[in-house]
Amino acid sequence: MRRVSLALALLLTIALAASTNTPPREATHVDFDTQIAPILKSKCQPCHYPGGTMYAKRPFDRSATIVALGEKLFTRIKDEEQRKVIRAFLAEHR
Repeated sequence: MRRVSLALALLLTIALAASTNTPPREATHVDFDTQIAPILKSKCQPCHYPGGTMYAKRPFDRSATIVALGEKLFTRIKDEEQRKVIRAFLAEHR
C-alpha cells in the first residue's frame, strides 16, 4: 500500500509540473519613432532627411521606405545590436 501511495504521489508531482509550463514570451513591438528613427538619423542624416539630396527618392523618416529597403539599409549600419532592432521591425511588417 505504501508503494502505491508513493507511486501516486510521484505521478501527481509529474502531472502538476507538466501542467504549469509558462506560456511562451510574446514578441515585443519595435516602435519606428523611438527605436528605428534614432538609428537612421545617426547614420543616414542629412542625405535621407528633409533638405537632403536623397530625401525625395528615399525618405528615411517614413517607415514604408524602411520596409521597402529591408536589409539594404545595412550598408551604412554596421552595429549588430542596431541591425537586430531593424530586423525585428522588418519582421513585424512582412
